[in-house]
Amino acid sequence: MPELPEVETCRRSLRRWTAGRRIVGVDLFDPRSVRQGRSDRPTAGHPEGRVALDAVVLAAAPGEIDRHGKRLLWHFGDRALLLHLGMTGRWSRIDPPHAKVCLRLDDGSALVFADPRLLGGIVPTEGSRGRALLLEGLGPDALGAPLPVFGGRRAIKVALMDQAVVAGLGNLHAAEALWRAGIDPRTPAAEVTGARHTVLQRGVREQLEGTLRMLAEHDEIEYVEDAGAENPFPLYQRAGSSCPRCGALIAKMTQAGRSTWWCPGCQR
Repeated sequence: MPELPEVETCRRSLRRWTAGRRIVGVDLFDPRSVRQGRSDRPTAGHPEGRVALDAVVLAAAPGEIDRHGKRLLWHFGDRALLLHLGMTGRWSRIDPPHAKVCLRLDDGSALVFADPRLLGGIVPTEGSRGRALLLEGLGPDALGAPLPVFGGRRAIKVALMDQAVVAGLGNLHAAEALWRAGIDPRTPAAEVTGARHTVLQRGVREQLEGTLRMLAEHDEIEYVEDAGAENPFPLYQRAGSSCPRCGALIAKMTQAGRSTWWCPGCQR
């Protein structure tokens, strides 16, 4: 699923694709993708979604796009679109399957939002309300702010995935960042203090920035789960393989219902 690097790559792509352009038409293939408010439920579709979408994107030229965690706020004058990719969403300039919304530009090109599982969505809104929706319920951005001080006895991997604690990290990048920091993902969050906290913060930053550099090589987002996609990550889905740092066998366990890949040899 998209995490901070994939969402940030989407932000940069949308801004690049629409620089100096205007949106001249909208095709809404699935009204459930336009929402009245922030929600991952397809049943929360906007009853007047097409009208609300037109009122935003046809009224002004595409402007700046803000990101916080895994959410985007795309400005159009004093109005905006809150964008959430959910688990399978992506914006594309090609004609992908599961297309939900198409924005047609004045140069003849088009931007398509595709989302097989319909957990992502687009929320037409006023700019001020959009800013509140962008930040609502989220902790500091994992790339743009220092890591918070952790508390409690739950595992540090689980704490890192809590968007109310730190926004942007998901299952894959939380696990890889902990490997970079040499911290056992089962460590109680409250014990990650002092030098360990500093090392983890560096690991998170290196993980996110390194993934952004890899994604920058592609014009569009590529998810590691896509058919034919390469897996560039040292641990993800590599249980039984040798750790590239210490040579121990990579292990897999379940935490909070999600798979965690880790190295018992160098994550202590």
